[in-house]
Amino acid sequence: SDPFDKADVAIVVGASDPDNLRHRITAGIALFTKKKGPTLLLCGDGRKKHPQGRTEADRMQELATQAGVPSDAIILEDSNDDFAASAKECGQLLKTHARLQGVRSVALVSSAWHILRLCIVMRRYVPKQLTLYGCPAAEGVTAANWQTTPQGRAIVENELRLIEKLLKTGYSLK
Repeated sequence: SDPFDKADVAIVVGASDPDNLRHRITAGIALFTKKKGPTLLLCGDGRKKHPQGRTEADRMQELATQAGVPSDAIILEDSNDDFAASAKECGQLLKTHARLQGVRSVALVSSAWHILRLCIVMRRYVPKQLTLYGCPAAEGVTAANWQTTPQGRAIVENELRLIEKLLKTGYSLK
């Protein structure tokens, strides 16, 4: 978790697990409500895993609008089912989308166990001059409780394997 006063945009990453998705969008909504993220860029496809074929971004948008976030404060990126491809598309949107012109800082919102990998991948694709802030969801598997359950330990162990794979394929922690 990175301390910050305000980011220009909050990128909220979806999840196939409904609880993780809800935790993540709840954190994004909190940033919007506290005026720490005036625009929410909601990303995630996942329609193949959803019974009605709805994207993660669409489901998060529904939750956000129900919580009072106006639709003009939301941008969707739901074109990719692949994490890196979605990050690349977010990078393109930050360069080309009219409402994202002038963005200098981005809050990256995801599950606590996912933030480091999200930062590593996003750093490759977003404009280099942007400041990225990790903003983990406060619910679910967190830094404070991951070790207390077999599920939490398994999630973190898998995430460490995925980060190691990224680093071996040319991604960087810088």
